[in-house]
Amino acid sequence: MIIKGKQLRHQREAMGLSQRALAEGICHQSLISRMESQSHVTSMVILQEICHRLQIDMESMVSFDEPNYLNLSAAREAVDNGDYSTARALLKKQCNIKFLPDEAKPLYHVLHSHLELSVKNYFGALNDLQNASVSVTSLQRNLIIEIEAIMTEVWLKLKDYEKAKYCNQVALKKVRVFDKMKHVNLDQSLMASVYRQSAQLEVQRGSLKMAEHSLEKARRYASKSTLTRELVKLNLVHGNIKAKQSETRESCQAYIKAYAAAEQLGDVVMMDDIKPLLMEQNVDYFD
Repeated sequence: MIIKGKQLRHQREAMGLSQRALAEGICHQSLISRMESQSHVTSMVILQEICHRLQIDMESMVSFDEPNYLNLSAAREAVDNGDYSTARALLKKQCNIKFLPDEAKPLYHVLHSHLELSVKNYFGALNDLQNASVSVTSLQRNLIIEIEAIMTEVWLKLKDYEKAKYCNQVALKKVRVFDKMKHVNLDQSLMASVYRQSAQLEVQRGSLKMAEHSLEKARRYASKSTLTRELVKLNLVHGNIKAKQSETRESCQAYIKAYAAAEQLGDVVMMDDIKPLLMEQNVDYFD
C-alpha cells in the first residue's frame, strides 16, 4: 500500500515522537523508517495502529497513486461536483471494488449511495450505507460522519423524521467528539451538512429559533469562496424558515438564490427539487 511518507514523518515530529516511540508495541523502528523514506507499507493493521497513535485519520495517510485509488478519487470529485454520470461510469467501469484494499471499500459504498440518492433509489442507498458501516474503520472519522449524514438525508427524503432525527443526533455526537481530538481534520463541508440537516429537522417540528441557530452553525463551516451543492441546500433551508415565518419576500429570494446556484452547478436533481417551491410562491423563473 502506498502511503504519504513525508506527511507521516511531519505528524510524528509535530507530536514530538521518535521513530522508536512511534513503533513501540506496534512494529520495529526500521519499518517506521522505511514507511517515511519509501512511502510503502504492507500491513493495514500496522498502519491503523500507527495512525491511531498519531491521532490522525488513516484515509488521510493513504496515497491515491494506484489506478483503482485514482479512479476512486476521481469519482469522489465527480460526486462532490454533482457530476453523477461521470462518477457512475468511474465506479462501474474503472473502479472494481474487488481490487480495492479493505480500507477503500467504505468510500466506494458511500460514493455509490450518493448515486442511488441522486436517482431517488432510497433503499438502494440505505443498502450501500449498511455495507459502508460494516467496513468502515474507527480511524476513518470523516466517513463515519458522512455515513450518518447521508442516512439522515435519505430519511428526510422519505419523510421519516424520527429516523432522520436519530441519524442526525448520532452524526452531531460524532462531530463533537471528533472535533475535540487533537490532530483530527474534519471535513468542513461535511460539518456544514450535519448542522444544516439539524436546521431542516427543527423546521419540520416548528422550532424556528432552533432552526436558525443550527443554520448559523452550518454557515460557519460552509465555504464562503466556492460555489458548492451545500450552499444551495443552505439557501433552501433558509427559504423554508422564512416561509414558515410568513416572510414571503425573503423566502422567495432564498429559493431563487438556491435555484440559480443549482443551475450554475448544473445539478438538475436539485433544480427539480426547488422548482415546486418557487411555483408555490408564484415565481415565474423558468422562461
